[in-house]
Amino acid sequence: MLALPGTATAAPATAGPVPDDPGTRTEASTTVARTDGTRTVTLFTGPVQLRRGAEWVTVDLTLRPGGDGVVRPVAAPHDLALTPTGPVVHFADGGSAALAPVTTGPLPAPALSGNRARYAQVAPGYDLLVEATRAGFAASIRAAGVATGPPPTLALTSTPRGAEAAPEAVAATESAVSRVVAAAPPPGPAPVPFDTTVQSTILRSDSSGDPDLRLGSYDGVAVARSYLVWDLAEIAGSGAAGAPISAARLRVHQDWSSSCRPAAWQVWSVAGDGVGPATRFAAQPAAERLWATSTETRGNAAACAPGWTEVDVTELVRSWAASGAPSGTMLLRAADESSPLGWKRLGSAESPNVPQLEITIG
Repeated sequence: MLALPGTATAAPATAGPVPDDPGTRTEASTTVARTDGTRTVTLFTGPVQLRRGAEWVTVDLTLRPGGDGVVRPVAAPHDLALTPTGPVVHFADGGSAALAPVTTGPLPAPALSGNRARYAQVAPGYDLLVEATRAGFAASIRAAGVATGPPPTLALTSTPRGAEAAPEAVAATESAVSRVVAAAPPPGPAPVPFDTTVQSTILRSDSSGDPDLRLGSYDGVAVARSYLVWDLAEIAGSGAAGAPISAARLRVHQDWSSSCRPAAWQVWSVAGDGVGPATRFAAQPAAERLWATSTETRGNAAACAPGWTEVDVTELVRSWAASGAPSGTMLLRAADESSPLGWKRLGSAESPNVPQLEITIG
């Protein structure tokens, strides 16, 4: 209906959001109340906003050069600087880590794209790729052109409370010749929220600082699975004893898949809790119950470009709420762990695209 000039029309009834209340946010959650009495709680597996005084600042890993010529992320939990000799991160709780020099002189000027900096031809036939993460950085050597010698060796140097290198993760990153990850130590043996990957070929290294979550098998032999741990404090009181949970959706960002052909992957609950930095493939909690399956496949070509995938996990979240669980853990795995068709890489809590669990209450 068109309103005549100078007249007013009644606003239609909506279930839209009410103005945001900063008190309903945490580093890893947001809550939006709606005019119809429902509220939407979105949980994340890592920090998506930082408290700066009385204000919340959205974490932004986009790399930009500063006035001093040093490249830094726009807003990150830790102080990462890409210096002329390589990345250095100073952790918020103390300690630091740096990439050992890969050239005898300064690095070439990097090409910046989002949270990535690519240094071309740090050795003939090899580029250096540095990715800003929420916990520090990841660095890898990529083949680029004709090599005339061996690739540069990557190593980390660190001060107390430093970082963990993950050279065992090379096999998990098909396009990398070598790779290291510098990450702030997780707070405690079973932090919440949290996410990590376990893989049959990674025996000792903690993969929770990596910007990738992985599932399936890239070669039909090595197998990877990923765990997501959610802090359920923001939905306490929901379920049987309170306002009902009407919907819950898991959202993950598929960064890479082995092809565009649909390949099923699953969401399981796990027996018990305690998933943390010490969790490994050889000592992982048992899968308990299958709750959801998706065949959506993204991240290989234009026909299936990288993007978000949503999975309905309403019944799983209702079960957590009904039991009063303080946290909930999901296992993501390929339906067929022997087929390279099911190999996927998803954004982790360290990436620009943090896994999220959107819960509607009421």
